[in-house]
Amino acid sequence: MNRFVAMMSAGAVAIFLSSGAIAAEPVVTPAQIAAATTAADHEAIAAAYEKEATALEAKAREHEAMAKTYRSAGGQKAYTNSMVRHCERLVKDYKEAAADYRALAAEHRGMAKDTAK
Repeated sequence: MNRFVAMMSAGAVAIFLSSGAIAAEPVVTPAQIAAATTAADHEAIAAAYEKEATALEAKAREHEAMAKTYRSAGGQKAYTNSMVRHCERLVKDYKEAAADYRALAAEHRGMAKDTAK
């Protein structure tokens, strides 16, 4: 493995580990959901989901930048092509997860409105 690929791989592992992907705390706990009875409770849950969506969108942007770097880096195509595909898959997954979290936030905002009535 050439030096560039080794450095990029180490960087990707460091980013992955620092992202909290391993042993991450839940965004919202089942206990919080079960205890949500007021509009404020549902708004707090919605805010947590929005915050997570924003963080996931930032991760998607990071991987878009990494894919761009891998595309332009040259090197051994067998490695760079697989790394580009890896980053592109993560971009798609992070964007889908962010959209899901935004949808959950919208649902809880709707629950907050219903609870406030």
